[in-house]
Amino acid sequence: MKHQSNILALKYRPLNFQHLIGQEYLVETIKKSIEQNKIPNAYIFTGIRGVGKTTTARIVAKMLNCTVFDKNNNPDLINCEQSIAITEDRHPDVIEIDAASNTSVENAREIIENIKYNPVLGKYKVYIVDEVHMLSKSAFNALLKTLEEPPPHSKFIFATTEISKVPITILSRCQRFDLRRVDKKTLSNFLTSIAQKEDISISKDALNLIVKASDGSVRDSLSILDQANVFKSQKEIQVEEIVNMLGFAKQSDLYELSKCILDNNLSKLISLLDEMYVRGSETSKIIEDMMNIINWSCKLKINNELIKDEFLTEEDKNFASYIIQFDNGKLNIFWQSLMKGYDEIKISPQPHSTLEMVLLRCAFLLNDNQSLELEEKKKSEINQKINQPSPNIDHVIQNKVDQVSEASLKEKIDMHQQFFQFYGKNFSPLMAGIIIENIEIVEFSEEYKILRINVTNKEFNGSEELYKNMNNDYKIEVILKTKITTLETIKSLYKKELIDKEMQTDEFKKVLAKFPNAKIIDIEELERGDGNDG
Repeated sequence: MKHQSNILALKYRPLNFQHLIGQEYLVETIKKSIEQNKIPNAYIFTGIRGVGKTTTARIVAKMLNCTVFDKNNNPDLINCEQSIAITEDRHPDVIEIDAASNTSVENAREIIENIKYNPVLGKYKVYIVDEVHMLSKSAFNALLKTLEEPPPHSKFIFATTEISKVPITILSRCQRFDLRRVDKKTLSNFLTSIAQKEDISISKDALNLIVKASDGSVRDSLSILDQANVFKSQKEIQVEEIVNMLGFAKQSDLYELSKCILDNNLSKLISLLDEMYVRGSETSKIIEDMMNIINWSCKLKINNELIKDEFLTEEDKNFASYIIQFDNGKLNIFWQSLMKGYDEIKISPQPHSTLEMVLLRCAFLLNDNQSLELEEKKKSEINQKINQPSPNIDHVIQNKVDQVSEASLKEKIDMHQQFFQFYGKNFSPLMAGIIIENIEIVEFSEEYKILRINVTNKEFNGSEELYKNMNNDYKIEVILKTKITTLETIKSLYKKELIDKEMQTDEFKKVLAKFPNAKIIDIEELERGDGNDG
């Protein structure tokens, strides 16, 4: 696994899949596809920086061209001459291209021109294109046909941190793999093993801080460890050295800042900010870290199991005990204030002064009882509206029917309901459904045994069943009409009214601005429950 370089990120760069951490699903899938000779024309690997996209691409290139196998018939990527040549960047059939500096259509055409030639040493000619999203639109278009039908001896492997910028036409021609952030536990164990191999002494808290700072990136974690080992002032790497090296604010200071704001201790707040400024803490990083603290605090109130995280320090747990007393509404105001302040700091010519004013404003907002009461009142009003049951469309229609000046319309609705209650008990439910779509009940009386109906569809075959089953007892009169007012008709008319209203709203106008031909073809009013359904 070791390279000649003394830089940890290069020295411990994986040479095969056994050394690639945190990507078990990807490894198994690719290994099986190669073993079964089900190799796609092109792969695309996406994920954050430093999780192994280019490394994986190289390993795949090795597996495709390896000619040496171990006793289990697996490619021996360590001892295979072709694999060694790929590791040392001297294999003529594995071409690595940096798309950031080779963006033009001419670069793409050069690939297309050269791809038709057979490989020199290996079985496959492999093109590894890093940061593929940087290619121009013309370059992508030039590659489309070649990607779809490349020569049998050629394969493409793309890597990108911004998959959304890759055209869908390219993605559809590739087998996509998303490399995950490496979880804290796996990354911690990995760094511990590297520290032991390199005889690097590091405290547990310092190691945890490196894991946190790297945000799931293996390369970043090794780079920070490497730098800390050089930067250390004593035998063991301490948290303070990591903090100073990366320009972080001490976690204890961040917690103290949050407490000063929530407790309205303004003099201590200003004093602490000045101390952090002198120590070189980055202004934007301070507010970012505070936002992370408030985010974590809100999640902690929702799920108190988070307190059991093994990577939490005693400082973290002490702050958790403090923050738990505040409700989520207050923490949400805190978050919103920090969010607004973050944008202000980015454009400010005096970031530190702006940070002071942002945090002072947070304190004023969080300790202004009048503002908090107003916020709570707004929340209460919103909740009342949410929790108030909304009638479903049938209820709304019925209300509209009740408001119609012609009493006969309501009577017609009532007659429909009475008839189908009667009919459903005595005859086929399926037939009842067919009938309701085709008829209007003009008169129905169980007492006087009268049924008079209007029918819109002359092909309607329910009349026969009505005659057959009711003729002996009921006087039946059937009239063919071209237009009737059934409940379904009323529904349709009301839906049209709702659609017309919705098309006049600001929200729909925003949709029209992006999609000029957009139309509302259907609309539904849903019944809400207790407000917890979202």
